[in-house]
Amino acid sequence: MRAALRVGVIGPAGFGGSYLCVELLNRGHTVVGLSRNPEKVGSHTRYIPRPVDIDEVSISELAKRFEDINVLVSEYGPHTAGAGALLYMPFLETVRKIVLAVKSSALEYFLFVGGAGSLHVPGTVESCVDHPDFFMAYRRAIATSEAHISYMEERLGIMGTALREYRNSRFAERDGRATDEDLNVIKGYEDEVRSKDKATDFIKAGRTAYMFFDGNTSFKWSFVSPSALYRPGRRTGKYEVSVDDMVLVGEQKEGESVFEGRLTGISVADMAIAIADEVEGRKLMGKHWSAWGDISEDQPGKAYLTLEEVVVGE
Repeated sequence: MRAALRVGVIGPAGFGGSYLCVELLNRGHTVVGLSRNPEKVGSHTRYIPRPVDIDEVSISELAKRFEDINVLVSEYGPHTAGAGALLYMPFLETVRKIVLAVKSSALEYFLFVGGAGSLHVPGTVESCVDHPDFFMAYRRAIATSEAHISYMEERLGIMGTALREYRNSRFAERDGRATDEDLNVIKGYEDEVRSKDKATDFIKAGRTAYMFFDGNTSFKWSFVSPSALYRPGRRTGKYEVSVDDMVLVGEQKEGESVFEGRLTGISVADMAIAIADEVEGRKLMGKHWSAWGDISEDQPGKAYLTLEEVVVGE
């Protein structure tokens, strides 16, 4: 392991950010939390809350907040609750501001956590989010997971509720007990996905954000895309890395899309391990990469941690 670092985390109280803060503190690093309310994640002797409203400050003011930080990790996500958070704009404007602030700072390394939609369909240069079959396969996959639905109900309200109704109706159809109402729920949900999935714009924004990084040599960066079925779950301590491509498992079945039943995932705890390993090891600098792992134990988990979970002191 590298010597103890000062690691900035944008979005320290959020889903991925809170798990990452706990992982970094348990490794002996100092963490600087950057958000509007960074104290929400809790307190620790090596945690420094540094309040900043990224939407409001200037680029130069934001760069000053990065002073004395070795490595910065952006776990930035919109702070609006529910489906209103899933917008193309102003996400990209905020990412642009962060990137420009990073470029004018003295940071050694910047890791940006984006989304799975920017990963390529294997064997192509096409982003998964641009493939016409991705969203249907994605919705069907997360609808099989109690852990994922529970998380979405907590984070996105009505979108999680609709997903649970869809899950229950699909299970009823699978078991041969579907009512007309169940069939209508399935049809209505899938028709909406086909016309315009509610998350389309936001996932496309994550894909477009990669363009700020791709081929850029003006700063040291790593673009991290957790695999598609990213959710709360068991901390296994194991993961695999893929560069550029989304990892799909099994063989494509005749008559089904390239994604159907083949998407991989990772628990938020294991993703925090992968990111912390890169903070320390810097083996994927200048790369667009993903991590995936074992999510077979499908039990609801904590959507957010607090620093009370840290087990390592001074």
